[in-house]
This record gives sequence, C-alpha cells and structure tokens, in this order.
Amino acid sequence: MNALPRRPLPPADAAASAADMSPARTEVGAAADGDRSVTPDCMLQPASTPAPLLRRVSAPLRFGARLSQLSAHALRGQRIVAREFPQLDAAGRAQRIRDWSAQLLRLSGVELHVSGTPPASPSLVVANHVSWLDIFAINAVQPVRFVSKAEAARWPLIGPLVRGVGTLFIERQRAQDVVRVIHQMAQCLQQGDHVGVFPEGTTSTGLDVLPFHANLFQAACSADCPAPVQPVLVFYADRASQRYSRAAAYVGDETMVGSLWRICAAPELRVELHYLPPLQSTNRRTLAEQTRDAIAGQLRARMGSGLAS
Repeated sequence: MNALPRRPLPPADAAASAADMSPARTEVGAAADGDRSVTPDCMLQPASTPAPLLRRVSAPLRFGARLSQLSAHALRGQRIVAREFPQLDAAGRAQRIRDWSAQLLRLSGVELHVSGTPPASPSLVVANHVSWLDIFAINAVQPVRFVSKAEAARWPLIGPLVRGVGTLFIERQRAQDVVRVIHQMAQCLQQGDHVGVFPEGTTSTGLDVLPFHANLFQAACSADCPAPVQPVLVFYADRASQRYSRAAAYVGDETMVGSLWRICAAPELRVELHYLPPLQSTNRRTLAEQTRDAIAGQLRARMGSGLAS
C-alpha cells in the first residue's frame, strides 16, 4: 500500500542477480498462528544457498496460484471495507484489518514473528522500510494508519483498500502538503489511533537503516497531544537458518509481480517485527535521530548474534 521511491538495488551476491528476478535468494513460508518467538543463538550471515532445483522448477505454478489467491483476497478486502466497515465500531474494524493482513501474509507464504510489546496507547509507529509486505506485517499485529503517497489511492485493487482503512495521503510534489498531513496525524493520535511512517522515504535491502527525514515526527511533538514514538525493526530472514535474507526487498526497478515471483521461487521466508522501547522528545530532529539509532542498533544486534524474544 505504501509505495515510496525505492533505493537502487545493490550488486547481488553469488546466489542472486539484480539483473533479473532470480528465485535463488527468495524465501517463503506459511504463517504459524500464535508463534511469536524469535529463536536465539542463530547464524545470521546472509543466506547464499540457491533454492533447490525442484522448487525453482515449480515456481511458475506457485506464482500463478498465489497471484490468483492474492487478487481474490484483495477483492474480499474491498467487500469488507464497503459492506462491513460501516456497521462496525473501531474495535471491530481493527480486528478485520488484523485478520485480513495476517491472511495476506499466509497467502504470500510468509511467517510472522514478533518480539517486544506493541504500544497500548496511541503512538507514532516508526519502522525501517524493506518491502511492500511491511505494512501488512505491522497491521497483522496492530492496525496502524499509515502515511502514504497520494498515488496509492488510485492503484487498481489496492486503492480502495488503502482508502478504506484510513490511510493518510500526502502530495509529495507539494511542499506545503506536509504541514496538512502533520495536522492530520496529530488529530488521529488525539482520537486514539496509531499512526505509522517510514521516515527513510524509500526502501532498502534491510542490511542498513537509511537517514530519517524528521518532518513527520513533529506530529508526536505536538503540545496538544504529545505521543510516544514506537520504533520497530522490520527484518526478513530465511526461516530454516534464521539468517538475513534479501528475498522480500522491494528495491530498484523491481515490480510487485517480480517481487512476488522471487518469493514464490525461493526458500521459506519469515518477517520479524522487533518492538523497541518507546521514545519521547519535544524536538523532532532529536526524536528522529534517537529513533533511527534505536532501530539501527537493533539491526546490528540481530545481524550479529540474534535476539531472544
């Protein structure tokens, strides 16, 4: 739902090439309901073993089946938004969003692991941005009103969904529009909603955390409704080895269809959400720096020796 400008894809390793959409590096897995553990003492160097030949040969069949299932799931989501949301209270809508997002991960073959505690009070949820799957992973744990570029509202299939779940749209070509969005974000926080941003402004491979833009942090510094910032590390790993995987990274010129192809053709994947201690400050730049440092530090720890949940 949130398609920000993507960072150019860096050179691929021995197991994958950026010149094509090779399945050799991607990973897929079915979600395990209720499993929120992150196994410690794991080897976290980038996985480099190509997908088994049988898996790569059968990739077109999985790709066709998953593309069909995900399209049908998007249409079901539109029906839920149009027919059920008007009859539901906030808690009911939140539950539908959680269920729908969790099912999308399952249909994509991605397993979800969560460590830390999601915020109970209204918070500005801030995460590093790796994949188009990031939003669904976070919403499967706790629904968040994300800030997205205005073009997303006009996307086929996805557009009605992102509008229906309360996405806040920003016109990036208009410099003054950020002020309007900051006011919207502050109002949402005052009303008890969680608001989400990806302040890198683009996606990365997940091996590092890019510099954060501080403007949208102003919503959490409002004197009327100061809200904590909830840092979240999004990390994709090979489910079997628990080592870093670049499979889900949505970077460079890759398309959504190409990304799904990679996922279908590679070993099983899991997405980890690490909820870190909340932060507060009256200065948006300080808050942005502290949040980035917390996420980057958690990423270094995860890449180095793993984390117990």
